[in-house]
Amino acid sequence: MKIGCFNTLKITSFTSFGAYLSDEDQNKVLLPKKFLQGNFKLNDIVKVFVYTDSEDRIVATTQIPLAQHNEIAFLHIKNIDDFGCFLDIGLDKDIFMPTKNPNRFKIGDKVCVFITLDKQNRMIAKLGIKDHLKPFKNHKKRYMKLPAIAFEKTPLGIGCIVDKNYYGILYHNELKAPVNFLESIHVYIQKIRKDGKLDLKLDYQEQKNALKIALQHQKILDFNYDTPTEIIQQHFKMSKKLFKKTLTELIEQKYAKLENNKIYKLDNRN
Repeated sequence: MKIGCFNTLKITSFTSFGAYLSDEDQNKVLLPKKFLQGNFKLNDIVKVFVYTDSEDRIVATTQIPLAQHNEIAFLHIKNIDDFGCFLDIGLDKDIFMPTKNPNRFKIGDKVCVFITLDKQNRMIAKLGIKDHLKPFKNHKKRYMKLPAIAFEKTPLGIGCIVDKNYYGILYHNELKAPVNFLESIHVYIQKIRKDGKLDLKLDYQEQKNALKIALQHQKILDFNYDTPTEIIQQHFKMSKKLFKKTLTELIEQKYAKLENNKIYKLDNRN
């Protein structure tokens, strides 16, 4: 039975507390009564998540955590004490993230952590995820658009987790638009280095589409060429230069028009 992971187990008995589940080696774990579904019956095979509760007892749950053992996760801080932070992982019990300087965090912050187990087999979140990223070896994906999350600033640029497993950099001198940290973006691989780290290029078409999509939904946008940079970045996650270029393209394509300092979607375009 794997702690901190999903397990497929058999219901072997019911009690007033819930149901006992067993694996192939006859290891048993309790699925508490509140997680029992009405159609569960003896000998059913169920998929559950196994972890330790607040009293360090091994239990099962039908709740779906935001991450499991050996995964990188981006979690929100729910509480802070003198020894670290408690993070919301989507279960009844929050996961602990130890840190020597908890005062640098605040409740509500999102942090990038690696999920592992401590010596007592309790799930724990650790900072310093770079050691857990793998070298990139799949050259077939080189020119594919891949998901990424920016998580750190470096002297060269912005460090990203690519496809949940790899480390890449968006270089400062190639960034044409701002990047929001700990939010999903899409990138292309420009170069695969000998150590398996990646040189990346941001998918600007995705950002340009944000303006078009907003027009599709709202028809009229209270934006123009003179809209302040910070407002453009907040709404469209793009630089003012890219915004102006995108708006000009939409006007030239007769997708939109600029009138009375507002952007109007033309009715004859999808």
